[in-house]
Amino acid sequence: MILRRVIFAIPLLIVALDPRRGEAGLIPWSYQWSAQPTVVDADPLGPNHMPAGGITLTPGAITITGGDPGVAWGNADIVAVKLTAFTFSPRPDGKPYSFTNAPYRLGVTLTDVDSNRSGTLYFSGVFDGSLTDQTVNLHNYFTSARQQSLVLGHHRYMVSLTTYTPPGPPVEGNAGSISASVSVQPVSAPEPATLVLAGIGVAAAVFSGLRRRTLP
Repeated sequence: MILRRVIFAIPLLIVALDPRRGEAGLIPWSYQWSAQPTVVDADPLGPNHMPAGGITLTPGAITITGGDPGVAWGNADIVAVKLTAFTFSPRPDGKPYSFTNAPYRLGVTLTDVDSNRSGTLYFSGVFDGSLTDQTVNLHNYFTSARQQSLVLGHHRYMVSLTTYTPPGPPVEGNAGSISASVSVQPVSAPEPATLVLAGIGVAAAVFSGLRRRTLP
């Protein structure tokens, strides 16, 4: 009788601890991006020349799932920064302005609404290429891991930098962007298969004890 009760209780234990029970609703969270520097200057023309062109990095807060800017529910694709190219004047020699491993750093602060806990992840990259008032040939290279994660409260957040869209020529004023994808899941509970094995072990131990009791 005792053995039957133990075996019957194992499936109930598995259902109670199943991590999918906490995934029925979308998880609310908020975010804020930052950029350092906010203006990436072109290579200087010489030791006594001020930069005359560059790229402006404007943090974005675009909500995919609705609601106020900077707030999302569940997984979301968001804009990290918008990119705008500018020139103050053409180069005296008529050549394009150049960017050679021009560095920048992005930060995103995530806040888990349920626990009100926050954490920040940092990404870095460089720009290479050239720029005139009417043309843009800029490439972006990430120098840090493009995918990073952190745990806030009972949720794990995975942030992945995804798409780079170069800005348009300064004369047109079209903005480019660096985008990100954020996924959020409950912190993993023990796998069901692990619980099954544990339950079988408990049942076997109880059965072995009963056998010892009944042996003459």
